Amino acid sequence: METLPDGIDLAARVIADSKYVVAMTGAGMSVESGIPPFRGTNGLWTKYGTPSMDGYRQFRADPEAYWDRQINAQIDEHILELREALRNAKPHPGHFALVELVNLGHIKSVITQNIDGLDLKAGMGDQLIEIHGNRSRLRCIGCSKRTDLNDFVPLFMPDPCDECGQPVKFDAVMFGEPIVPEVMAAAREEIHRADCVVAIGTSATVRPASGLLWVARHRSKGERSNGSAAVEDAKLIEINPSPTKLSSICDVVIRATAGDGVPALVRALRTITAPAVN
Repeated sequence: METLPDGIDLAARVIADSKYVVAMTGAGMSVESGIPPFRGTNGLWTKYGTPSMDGYRQFRADPEAYWDRQINAQIDEHILELREALRNAKPHPGHFALVELVNLGHIKSVITQNIDGLDLKAGMGDQLIEIHGNRSRLRCIGCSKRTDLNDFVPLFMPDPCDECGQPVKFDAVMFGEPIVPEVMAAAREEIHRADCVVAIGTSATVRPASGLLWVARHRSKGERSNGSAAVEDAKLIEINPSPTKLSSICDVVIRATAGDGVPALVRALRTITAPAVN
């Protein structure tokens, strides 16, 4: 008989009893697909050093110089390694299981902090909010118009936006760049609707995205921007092989990787939601 990670059955019961479940995924989801994290023992910044924290200001000051560095590989070594990892990465069982949870209606939306697009490759639809953007797209910094690149890396500086004339950059959010307002608003709205949030593979340290988890846990009843009542504190479920800053405030903690924990959650939910056999 298969042994499920501790907490899986309880997590499945909490999800089954909830009305609106939202998932938030972090770097731990991508690591299993071969994409290195930025922080930690094997992180890119640990290996190459912390990059400049004002990348967006530099882009705004001279977009042409930025694109010249991108095109001619005169960029930080950690970006080159990340670019190669993104090119080779494929979704793992955790990605496909998360899509299944959405398709089955157990999870209403997914907020990801990752820029790899692997959720989309696994089959995720409009339920996905990529809060830090997507490295395989370009985005206008003026009107936020996006253009899909797929696996293509531009060989020349993109033309200014054909709708507003502003410079174009990768969709992935840079250091010092605010999250696109409509994306942040959509993420906040989902968190306010949720009565349960499942945090998968996130260290819960990167703000403002991680702050949404604390909002879900420690909110008070009131009115949302659209005039409807906010739900009181949401239940929190964590799936992570290591303790995080979030662990102490979670209702259920599952010490497992995303690749093991999310498929196990699918199986547990199938068991408790299966129709009774007479």
